[in-house]
Amino acid sequence: MTATLWLPLLYLKLFPPGLPTTIEPLLMGMPFAFDRKAAGDGRAVIQFRVSGAEPGDYHLRIAGGRCESFAGPAPAPDLVVHTPDTVWVRIARGELDGGQALQDGLYRVEGDLAVLAKMDEWFSSRRGARRTG
Repeated sequence: MTATLWLPLLYLKLFPPGLPTTIEPLLMGMPFAFDRKAAGDGRAVIQFRVSGAEPGDYHLRIAGGRCESFAGPAPAPDLVVHTPDTVWVRIARGELDGGQALQDGLYRVEGDLAVLAKMDEWFSSRRGARRTG
């Protein structure tokens, strides 16, 4: 292996990139933070309806130990999360407790609350990425 190949890999191993600070790359990158062992045979479709400076619809499909992210609405979501962009970014980065933010009315949900409860197990901002900023 030449130095041009292994040096960037070594750098990324020593200094992993931080979590995104904007909503689209964060939601589209959620499969990279997905813990397939924790998810087991779990299945869910999670819709995010995002408001704020970066409004949009995104969804995740979890099945067979895999997570896929998509731009756009889901046809039949199990859970719909209505959130301002800045709130969900702060939750995902570990800067805001998701349960407390829900209680405080910073975001709202519709659908299967068991899926919401599992999200903390399925996705971890503490695994594989360092917080920046």
